[in-house]
Amino acid sequence: MRTRYAGGSHARLASDVSYIRLPVDQSGLQIQALLAEPRVAVFPSGHRLAGKDTISIADLADEHLLQDPDAVPEWRDIAAEMRTRARRSPPVFRTVEEKLEHVAAGHGIVLLPLSTAVFYTRPGVAHSHVSDIPPNQVCLAWDAARRSRLIQDFAAIAADHPPVASPAGPGRV
Repeated sequence: MRTRYAGGSHARLASDVSYIRLPVDQSGLQIQALLAEPRVAVFPSGHRLAGKDTISIADLADEHLLQDPDAVPEWRDIAAEMRTRARRSPPVFRTVEEKLEHVAAGHGIVLLPLSTAVFYTRPGVAHSHVSDIPPNQVCLAWDAARRSRLIQDFAAIAADHPPVASPAGPGRV
């Protein structure tokens, strides 16, 4: 389900219950964790890290991140371009495909949940598991003020049947 943003960063749900990925502004929302999923760094296939199954966040300190640094605080806290204030504003992407086009063109890297990297395969990019950052969280979210029995039932069913993370390993896009 999509979320609708009404001014600033406060999410307003456009449905009764939504599947979301953290981080999001949780003000006014009830959140139920369902799945923790590894994150991978995605870079051009000719990149120095291409072909490595696992890397550390420190391996990415000198890379340009094509995302909001706050989405990857582990990178933000060690990134050379953040320390030198040489960071360019990240482009605005409407789709994952657009991000991957920029990665393939050598404009920078992105960090994605493993299932997203596996689903959006394309030539010219590779990914590696980042071993020392927390996984991405898939959750249910609903308006905390709503006390609907249907929402409670849906949340209980979702908890009993969580999404399944991609079986593909790092580097296999």
